[in-house]
Amino acid sequence: MYREFFSRTMIIVFAAIAAAVSGAALAQNQMPSTGTLTDNNTASSMTLDEAKEQYLAAWNQTEFDAAFSTFVEEFSAAGYGVYQEHGNVFRPGETMVLYVEPVGFDHEQVIDEEGNTLYLMNMTADYVIASGNGTELQVIEDIPVGSIVSHRSNMELFLELTLTQASPFPVGDYLITYVVTDEVSGESFMLEKQVTVAESPS
Repeated sequence: MYREFFSRTMIIVFAAIAAAVSGAALAQNQMPSTGTLTDNNTASSMTLDEAKEQYLAAWNQTEFDAAFSTFVEEFSAAGYGVYQEHGNVFRPGETMVLYVEPVGFDHEQVIDEEGNTLYLMNMTADYVIASGNGTELQVIEDIPVGSIVSHRSNMELFLELTLTQASPFPVGDYLITYVVTDEVSGESFMLEKQVTVAESPS
């Protein structure tokens, strides 16, 4: 009984394999001889420049905002996505640096002395410092945080929003509101960050 069952099972398995191989061969014979993808099945190929143009078109429809933000060690931001993170607990007098990756900012065309078309990206920020219970303590306005003139419409741009404790903050909790403005488009976005000032941060 076992041998008969085993034999029947193997016949079924071999039949399935043969069908699969035949189907694969048939499908291969029906593919275009050039090996290229056709519009009937998938999207046609696109050059890198065409892809960049589509990306820029989508970018221009994107709302000005922050895609990512985190506190970082002072002087550690060496490029887009290159930094050393810092927690939200600081010592009295320690500089607070918020790393921000903005999206949707505009590019203003400018002409240099040689008649070349360049692109200006220009952003400023306001800082509103409040105590843990929401009492406003200080407002710092119109801080230049990013002004670049480039030969390209750059989209990988990072900002460092630096807050120096000219007078060390007393130990406690604070709410810092950052308002970043794209001076080219006039649009703004806001980030709220809770921070703690402690004598011995863990």
